[in-house]
Amino acid sequence: MELPAAFEKRMQDMLGAEYTAFRASYNEPHKRGIRLNTVKCTKEQLERVLPFTLVQTPFSPLSFYAPTDTKMAALPLYHAGAFYSQEPSASSAVTLLAPEPGDKVLDLCAAPGGKSTQIAALTGDTGLLWSNEVVRNRAAILSSNLERMGVRNTVVSSVYPEMLAEKLGGYFDKVLVDAPCSGEGMFRRDPVAVQEWSPEHVETCAVRQLAILSSAAQCVREGGILVYSTCTFSTEENEGVVQKFLE
Repeated sequence: MELPAAFEKRMQDMLGAEYTAFRASYNEPHKRGIRLNTVKCTKEQLERVLPFTLVQTPFSPLSFYAPTDTKMAALPLYHAGAFYSQEPSASSAVTLLAPEPGDKVLDLCAAPGGKSTQIAALTGDTGLLWSNEVVRNRAAILSSNLERMGVRNTVVSSVYPEMLAEKLGGYFDKVLVDAPCSGEGMFRRDPVAVQEWSPEHVETCAVRQLAILSSAAQCVREGGILVYSTCTFSTEENEGVVQKFLE
């Protein structure tokens, strides 16, 4: 597939000798996955009715590979909320967050709800899950997915992160910031992400991410856990944001 020349140059500089293998990966189909929703069923129950075998991914004990040609929306258990359609690696951020039963957890950039519903499964739908999405129509999608997955101990909000920092400073045991980004990791399955990419877009995203991360840090209690993640490769949006936050 064709990629922006500036992006390719960045990745060559970053990866060196590994760039050839990285570039070749774009000729391979992206892997699909599902995540078990233990709020509604067990792995054994899901295995009995799915038309494919569950093969666990290394990213989460709840995450499994799925055939690329599977039409998830055609499966009744999808609509029943027994599983969530999610790329395998996307589950790793919540695995690192390690929410436990009784935790008060904030998912600050939560739509469409993949990570929020994973948090709910790991807490057993106990404690409190606060799922926020600043874009109102995306917050509606988030709310719909939480309802489909049977999540009850949750609050859905659509406010700017600084408002939560002001009103709920130090309240949460764990906070997840899966920040909106330039989406470089989505290029294989999202042509729009390729079209929208530019060095300027990367820089704009980094400014916004730093502001979000700063608000998130105010929401977590002393001794709590804050996880920052993106689905992009750029150092500006990852190491660069974290470094500026720590300065």
